[in-house]
Amino acid sequence: MSTPHTLQGRRDSWEAVVDDMAATAAEYRDDGFETLELHPGDVTPLPTPSALAGDAEVDRVGLDLLLPGNEFGDLQAVVADHEFEAYDAYRASEGNVVFAVIAMRSVDDGFVVLFPLYYDATEAKVMLAHSAERGELRTFLRPLDDSERVVFSQSEPDNLLPETFDPAAVDVPDTLGGADGD
Repeated sequence: MSTPHTLQGRRDSWEAVVDDMAATAAEYRDDGFETLELHPGDVTPLPTPSALAGDAEVDRVGLDLLLPGNEFGDLQAVVADHEFEAYDAYRASEGNVVFAVIAMRSVDDGFVVLFPLYYDATEAKVMLAHSAERGELRTFLRPLDDSERVVFSQSEPDNLLPETFDPAAVDVPDTLGGADGD
């Protein structure tokens, strides 16, 4: 028996989050920023349960976002020319599912990369506890072939965690080690 997809029964909520991203991008443009909007096809909390089941060291902890190839190419071009040192995050929840829009800002260059995401807090509890403990959440944006990645770091990630999340209640396995993922 397979586990239902995180968005099953929540497509309308996901579409509303994507619409919120577009509206947020328009606000940034009104404020003089250039923007790039991304549309992930799937979002996976890392490490996955199967990775946690083994004894191998986990190399990535965060959220893995699968992007269409053309959007990933656009993202690569943008990150080659800009440094993204700040972010804004807008979060909502529906049951155990957290939805968010992240706006990575290159303040000096006036550029913003925006992307929506979602995750099931129950499936992501190890990732969330690790991120809270380190004071940083990482988002790994990649194309389908996973040959390359753009990694964004969201420091002080409390605004991306579920409101009632208690990281002390989660046992973070030693196999996560440093799990920098760069």
